[in-house]
Amino acid sequence: MNKNTKYLILSLLLLTCGFISSVGQNDNDFRIYTKAGVKFDIIKNLSNTTEFELRTKDNTSKVANYRLTTQFGYKFNKYFSLGAGYSIIGKPSSESTIWSNRYWVDATGSLHASQFTFSLRERFQQTFSLGTSAILLRSEFKMQYKIENSIFKPYISCEPHIYLFDSLTGIKEVRCNIGTNISINKNNDLQVYGRYTRNFYQGTEPNYFILGINYHFKF
Repeated sequence: MNKNTKYLILSLLLLTCGFISSVGQNDNDFRIYTKAGVKFDIIKNLSNTTEFELRTKDNTSKVANYRLTTQFGYKFNKYFSLGAGYSIIGKPSSESTIWSNRYWVDATGSLHASQFTFSLRERFQQTFSLGTSAILLRSEFKMQYKIENSIFKPYISCEPHIYLFDSLTGIKEVRCNIGTNISINKNNDLQVYGRYTRNFYQGTEPNYFILGINYHFKF
């Protein structure tokens, strides 16, 4: 077992134990999000990522939803990029599956300082479900560190979700993330993260912890 594999296993164990321990001490829900997809370059600087995701809830005992997503990104330079995407989301209920459609557009600015990268992403998102729609502004501030001669790129981020142009106004939720991107090789990458989501519209959903694992094949 090489050094990088040991770090990966240790990271998974620490995240899992930490989040399960936190859930056991309060009324927060614990969830697992898993995602798998493919990434490829269409032309120079223009890429596509298509992925399937499964999300659980109620301490991982139920399926919260599943979604198929495709998104495009155009990188102008190392400082600025644009993106757009679409998701179809299925939410199981007692009678049938509730389907939602979501699209978004976003812009990301980045600054690089030594091994650190600081980025701010602004995303406009609209979701249609059961004849209604919800519009959100999602602002994510992220700090990432590149470890020399390592497959790991740890990061922390914070992402508030704010309702716009709707009967619901103000902050919907805030997501705080800590994790790492893992470049296994030139064709395979992994992301492992822990997230705490604080909901501000109480009565709709509890606050919850997430253990997330994302896998992508690149070609």
